[in-house]
Formats: sequence, C-alpha cells, structure tokens
Amino acid sequence: MTIKTITVYKQDPTPIYKQIADQIAHQIESGELASNSKLPTHRWLADQLHVTVGTITRAYSEIERRGLVEARVGAGTYVTDSNKPSWAFAESSIDPNEYNFGYNIPPQLDRSDMLRQAMQRISTSPAHLNQLMIYQPPSGLDAHRSIVTQWLNSKGIKLHAHKLLFSSGAQHAIQMVLDTFTRAGDTVLVEKYTYPGIISLARQNQLTLKGIEMDEFGVTPESLEVCCQRYSPRFIYLTPTLQNPTTAIMPKERRLDIIRVCEQYNVYIIEDEINGLLLESPPAPMVNYAPERVVHIGAFSKCLAPGLRVGYVHAPEKLYQQLLVTLQTHSWMISPLLTALTCEMLNSGDAERNLALIHKEMKARIDITTQALDGFELNYQTGGFHVWLTLPENWRLSEFVSQAQDKGIIVKSGELFAPPGGSVAPAVRLSLSSPQTIEQLHIGVDKLKALLLSNTVNEFTL
Repeated sequence: MTIKTITVYKQDPTPIYKQIADQIAHQIESGELASNSKLPTHRWLADQLHVTVGTITRAYSEIERRGLVEARVGAGTYVTDSNKPSWAFAESSIDPNEYNFGYNIPPQLDRSDMLRQAMQRISTSPAHLNQLMIYQPPSGLDAHRSIVTQWLNSKGIKLHAHKLLFSSGAQHAIQMVLDTFTRAGDTVLVEKYTYPGIISLARQNQLTLKGIEMDEFGVTPESLEVCCQRYSPRFIYLTPTLQNPTTAIMPKERRLDIIRVCEQYNVYIIEDEINGLLLESPPAPMVNYAPERVVHIGAFSKCLAPGLRVGYVHAPEKLYQQLLVTLQTHSWMISPLLTALTCEMLNSGDAERNLALIHKEMKARIDITTQALDGFELNYQTGGFHVWLTLPENWRLSEFVSQAQDKGIIVKSGELFAPPGGSVAPAVRLSLSSPQTIEQLHIGVDKLKALLLSNTVNEFTL
C-alpha cells in the first residue's frame, strides 16, 4: 500500500506539519497504510505538497512520536509493525515439549518456608500488623527504608535512607522517573540494544529513544558525547551491570568516563541495577561515584521473588521531592505489608540464603549451556540469568526464531531490544533461568544446538 492523497489547508490555524501528520496517522489507523509500508522520502513528499523538507521532517517526527512509524537506519521511514514480537510475560507452560528461554525470572526455587516464616514474624505483634494495614506516608516507613539501605550498603551499594522511595518493582520506578521529568517529544538516550520495558514506556509516553553505540563493555564515551551534542537529552538510561541483553559489564574507568560526559552536558543517568546482585562480586554501581548525577533503580524481583513487587529508586536531592509527588499520584504509597515482608527476609538472612541458592543454580545452568553451545558466539557472565547468542551467518533472525518456536523452543529475538529506528542484532537472548528444571534446560539447549547446526527445517532431526 502507498500513501493516499494529502491536502494542506494554509488557511487552517493548525500548523501544516500537524495537518500532514494527522492525515498520515488516520491512514495508518484506518488500515489504508499497512504495517511495514514505506513512507515517501522527505524530498518527494515536500515537492508533492509544495512545502519545505523541514515541514515533512517535523510531520514524520510527530507520527514517530505517536509510535505509528519508525525510522530505520539507512532504509527510510516505515509504518510500525503491529505484529512485532512481544516481550510481555505469558503464563508459565507445563507442556513437557516446550522449552521456554524467554523470561529473565529467578529459577524456580521453593520459597514457601521463607515466606511463611516472614509472615509469622510479622503477625506476632497485632499492633505492628494493624499499623501495616493503614495509610502510610508516600515515602514509606522510615524503618523499612533504613533496613533496605543498610542491607544494600552491606552489598557495596551506597544509598541513603532519606533519598530512597519504594516502587512496585523496577519497571514502576523507571515509569515514575519518566512521568516526572520528561514530556511528549523529549529524547532519552539508551544503549544500542536495550531493555524492552524502556521501549514500551517510551512509546506510551511518546518519547523518542536514541541508541548509543556499544562495545564489549557497554556504551562508549565517544558515542555518548556525540549523542549529547546532537540531541540535548536530559536523561540516559543504562544497565551497566549485566546489561540486558548483551550481558556487558562496565568497568570502573568506563563508568567514570560516562559520568564525566554526563556532567559536562548536564545529563542525568538512570542506572538500572536490577541485575547487580546476581554477581557474587559486582562492580560498584555508578551511584557510588556520583549520587547527585545518578537516579539509581533496583528491586528484589531477581534475588527474592518477582511476586513481591518491591523495588526502589534513590534520587538526587534536587529530584527527590518531585518523584515523591509522582509516587503519591500513582498509588499514594507502596504496600507497607510487602515492604515489611521484604525487610523481614533481609533481616533474617533469608535473602542471603536465597541469593546463594540462585548463584549455585545459575552457575550450573551456565556451565551446561556453554558446554553444549561451545563453538558458537555466546556472551555471558557467570551468575547472570541470560546469555546473548549471535546466530551463525546461514541463519536469518526471523527464520531462526520462527523455526525454534515450531520446535517448542521459545527465545527472545534481537528485534525486541532495538530502539525504534535502530539496527537489529542478528542474535537471540536465552534466559537460562526460565526453564523450570535442569532437565528441561538440558534438552532445550541440545535442541537449540541441533537447530543452530541445521541449514533448513528438514535437517533438524533431534
């Protein structure tokens, strides 16, 4: 399908670029322009409508901001694919013939005793239990903030209780920051391949994401500086430890270089440290070096349980009060009962024991996978939940993901991690923590290896 006639009314008080954007948007939403349809070049459409190229550029930027089109590097502007692979969670499957490497969730451990004992300790004091059932300040209970920061300090994460807010998981913490400090049309910098949750939030908030070039250690200071000069962003979102999806770990000197660039251009860093506790000896987070430049985000989803939905955001003094207002607007407060349960598990040592079990389990799963896929290009870190597998040259990404799914093997396509308009890596993310058992992991990895070695579906014999 091609673009239909567009009419420009110069007497209309609506800006011309917006008239053009509205008409293209209507054609997309009505189905006249199908997914993956290519829009005309800026110059061609400008000539047809007798407007400037700059007007068309503004119109295309407007519909990109609405999430209806995406600019693909070196290829042009296309209608967004409504059938693009989804990163959203689905219900866990009990199908023995399905091998799900899709989700970065903790390995399935028995947490029932840990939870039961924490609930029993809370319920020994009726007064305390009743206190948890009433409204609390949006900032949360001081005792809970103190316990969490002390525990994180013991892990080498230097946070202060008076600058901490609880959230309903790390995703909610990111949302609070974006809702508070960005407006539709703003540009946020991200890694070249980034967490799909930030892509989803940017689309919802009508933000533009721009990816920064990466090497084996994460974003490069040189590329960051170019992006700061070009886009004048206020925020950059980074996962410097166990980056999702590439597994890169940023060394100290690189972290300091990134901070220096951000300070020079007055850019705040949103540091997502959700994976930091998975390493037995993680590097110091960026917030330790620049607490007034870094908005530090974390959660207990990976090291305790996703169902707790307890996360946190540690903000610079200048930003704290505005974030507090946003939290109050979102939900008034984060459940005191859930934060109390989390604090009980931290105080009792349950969190440490759970982490030790996760470390042991993931080491075994990494060993199984790296041995089975020896010879393939595989990025991983011992302790992490996922690996990043670059496909052999004989495989097209979409074909591999499709054929894997036909065999009951669920992987996450590199397409999911590319910001709109960014290049797509010929790679898949394998979440080794996702299979329910070691046996499922073994079989699934062996099937993956057989598929990787085959050139066509007919050669797949395992």
